[in-house]
Amino acid sequence: MRKSKGVWALNGDFVALRPTGVARYAREVTLAMDRLLHDGHPAAAGLDITLIVPREPENLPLRHIPLRHVPEFSRPRLPQYWVQRQLPRAVVGGLVSFCNLAPVAIRRHIACIHDAHTFIMPESYRPAFRLAHRLILPALGRSARFITTVSELSRDHLVRYGIAPAEKVVVAYNGADHAARWDASRSKLETGPRPYVLCLGQPQKYKNMALVLRMAPALEAMGLDIYMAGDIREDTLPLGGQGRPGNLRLLGRVSDDDLARLFSGAVCFLFPSRIEGFGLPAVEAMVHGCPVIASSSPCLPEVCGEGAMFADPDAPEAWTEAVAQLQQDEQLRRRMIERGSNRAATFTWQAIAQTYLGLMTRIDEAG
Repeated sequence: MRKSKGVWALNGDFVALRPTGVARYAREVTLAMDRLLHDGHPAAAGLDITLIVPREPENLPLRHIPLRHVPEFSRPRLPQYWVQRQLPRAVVGGLVSFCNLAPVAIRRHIACIHDAHTFIMPESYRPAFRLAHRLILPALGRSARFITTVSELSRDHLVRYGIAPAEKVVVAYNGADHAARWDASRSKLETGPRPYVLCLGQPQKYKNMALVLRMAPALEAMGLDIYMAGDIREDTLPLGGQGRPGNLRLLGRVSDDDLARLFSGAVCFLFPSRIEGFGLPAVEAMVHGCPVIASSSPCLPEVCGEGAMFADPDAPEAWTEAVAQLQQDEQLRRRMIERGSNRAATFTWQAIAQTYLGLMTRIDEAG
């Protein structure tokens, strides 16, 4: 039964996750695929696709793809039990998974592995999380028909660390057009009277928040505050023995509309990460006319291209100089906004969805 041509399921594990990162990727590809099916796009011809979910999703406006609810066993809730045991029993035909950890028992399978970070920088992850990735990802690389990933850099890493052979790995970037739906006018976030630079704070060491904090005195001298949104708290700031900068404002998690307002009002967006699978916040900033200063580390030059300015992730003075240029040179600022907008426009969820539909058709035609 699982070899039924044209019959596919989407792994809906993402509906139980926070709508960021890999879950946003899954949601947006699913919605774009749904639009292509609804519009009768040639790429969707002959495909019958169902979304299988562990719980009823919130705010997932599908017009064509039907839902199948396979309730998650939750007494007790066991990590990966739904994905590895319950989901495979419900799949007829092929399966597409978007969120790294996916069923290893299904071979008519397209699985997205976003990066190899747990292999490259294991110290950034909890032991159980790291172990699950170390065990499941190579098994997926062996069993699935195709592995997708979100950049050429990630493709190289998946091959280098023995997660999947090169001939199986297809790059299916991210889109950026979802950010155009964010509306700054709906935000109730209050910003202060001084101009600010924006960054997204994460506690993982490779996110390199320490560089932003080292910039703080120079930015203070320039009359700039630092707005840091995201999952970082006072007790997880990498202060290096120094006191908290007076010009730092921790915002915590913010809504998409709040983020649109922050992007549109910032002098620039700082993205100092030492490595990314794709680096979606950078192109989201570009959509909202926010100049981007990104790390010259992989893979941000690949993704941002001419749409961003770049600086060494270990050279805070280079970042401060780039901020000063954007603050003082209005022509440069306008040029970077235009370049960023053009670069972001090259990343669309429809194109990513078409990549997946094409892979499904290839598998069906191969039998």
